[in-house]
Amino acid sequence: MQRLRKMPDKHNKDKEFQAPQWVLDESDPTKNSVPQVITPKQKLWLQITIFVAIPFCLWAGWFEFGRAQSGNWRAWVYTFEWPFFAFLAIYLYRRLTNGKPIKIPRPDLEKLARLAEEDAGKGKQ
Repeated sequence: MQRLRKMPDKHNKDKEFQAPQWVLDESDPTKNSVPQVITPKQKLWLQITIFVAIPFCLWAGWFEFGRAQSGNWRAWVYTFEWPFFAFLAIYLYRRLTNGKPIKIPRPDLEKLARLAEEDAGKGKQ
């Protein structure tokens, strides 16, 4: 028989659902971020991926160019899209191996809450 889980206490809700410390540190603009160094194993996997992805992307662009020459008008987009993906892979590889990981921008939730309250206040008037 399966046990029922105890429902979380409403008073401890804020404590229970806080973001991990690394998320809070990463989204704090006042803290300097130290460039992350990738391990040799990660670098090896990135190299394997790049040496597979670039030839595939260039081959796919050449293949789509052949299709475009035979009259498939939609293939013209893919003719230029696949080489773009190859250059994007090179760019991301260089960013990651130089210790500059891609940062995902985090919204300022307090500022958004203030704006939402201001908009709600204006709507009532």
